[in-house]
Amino acid sequence: MVHCLLTPVVISLFPDIIPYLPGDASFHRWLAIGIVLFGFAGFVPGYRVHRRKPLLALIAAGMFLILFVAWKGETLHLATELILSIGGSMLLITAHLLNRSFCHQCRICKEAPNTCQTTDVEQVQPHL
Repeated sequence: MVHCLLTPVVISLFPDIIPYLPGDASFHRWLAIGIVLFGFAGFVPGYRVHRRKPLLALIAAGMFLILFVAWKGETLHLATELILSIGGSMLLITAHLLNRSFCHQCRICKEAPNTCQTTDVEQVQPHL
């Protein structure tokens, strides 16, 4: 996530580095694969805690857009490529932030199960 946010800032502040950045298609494809693998690896542990299925669609859409642009970006108009790439990144960032938020909610619910209203954590009734 830091890479996605800082790269445009660094390039804006230091435009002289642009010629030194790798720009061939194979580099972008490997970068996209790395982004997807790291994103998935960071997503799975949290998903196992809360199991919110709509987040799967969100992260899958983000991953699809990132990979689609990496493989088909050369055939797209530059503006379309940019919009799809930023859109995919934003979907991944949003999925990770929601994933983190839902994990936090589940931990609160496990600590005080009778007050849980946000997840499917099994409600435990106190013994009287």
